[in-house]
Amino acid sequence: MMPKKITASLRNGIRKPPRVLFTIVSVFVILLINTSTNCFGTDNSGTRARISLLMATGMPGGSYHHLGLAMASLWTTKLKKVGIRVSGAISEGSRENIEAVRIEDADLILADDLSCAMAYKGSSAYKNRAAPALRSIANLWPEAVHLLIRSDKNKKSRLEDLEGLTVSTGLPESGNRFTTEMLLRGLKNQKQSIKLKFMNYVAAAEALRAGTVQASDFTSAIPLALVTNLLQQDPELVSFIEISDAELKAAREYGWLTCHRIVIPPGVYPGQDKPVNTVGQNTLLATTSSLDIEVIYDLTRTIFENVDQLAKFHPAFKNVSLENALVGLVAPLHPGAIRYYRQKKIQIPGALLPPDVD
Repeated sequence: MMPKKITASLRNGIRKPPRVLFTIVSVFVILLINTSTNCFGTDNSGTRARISLLMATGMPGGSYHHLGLAMASLWTTKLKKVGIRVSGAISEGSRENIEAVRIEDADLILADDLSCAMAYKGSSAYKNRAAPALRSIANLWPEAVHLLIRSDKNKKSRLEDLEGLTVSTGLPESGNRFTTEMLLRGLKNQKQSIKLKFMNYVAAAEALRAGTVQASDFTSAIPLALVTNLLQQDPELVSFIEISDAELKAAREYGWLTCHRIVIPPGVYPGQDKPVNTVGQNTLLATTSSLDIEVIYDLTRTIFENVDQLAKFHPAFKNVSLENALVGLVAPLHPGAIRYYRQKKIQIPGALLPPDVD
């Protein structure tokens, strides 16, 4: 089944005029796969969906797209009886996703914590285009910088090895593009010596193989299948660049305020026999204030009640927990998420309560 172009989203069953084009990947195919493998269980009630929601994810090859489709499939399967169906949309990433929520072209999004914070506050890249209706649902999993350099260009496995090279990063409206730029600002003369190319991850991997780029930043959940495939096919092709504490500090000073230490354990990737010291940020699930409380309550509950099943799909879901659900959130919680957390006795800081919730 080929992906379709869909140009509308739903608000409480009412179709809104289209503003942004998204490529929708039908969850139907994924549901067939899940039914045959019993990944998320089955529901033979035959109830037809009454509420269709659009979730903006990322580009194929990246973890937002891959894991986002798993969540959409879970929701659609588990919530069939209450009439909720979620479709996953391909997008350039965090910044395009937030814009889709801001102009009400998406109902649910995955986005990095920095972009969400800036968008809600209307600061930095979001000056004069704040998203005051942005609402948090949960902090999900960390995503790590996988900075790979061709082995024939590698000297010290340090950021300075990138000077003079062409480096691929995410598409223009991705959070990856923004954080790569901040990570490299600490290097001397990097604007003159490093050429950034904005590409989706699949194209970047091919460019790395061909040598048209000499390094690539794949920021994603651990593990990233694309990196696994690269190292399986040619173990000598690329090496990991490591990020020092000083470079982490510099990235924060240049605006990547949520940047934190992440260590990729040894053995995660083929031939990786030692830990990789890198950095990263958190992935958030967010929505808009106009979504119905009961709908967001059901979505939130379903995620946390089925973490074990999701973790069978990808190890990143093992990081999803009630204990970490509010970590790094700046935009207020949606009232539907608040209802679920209060039922679970989670203490909610006052700063995460929207104006209309006590």
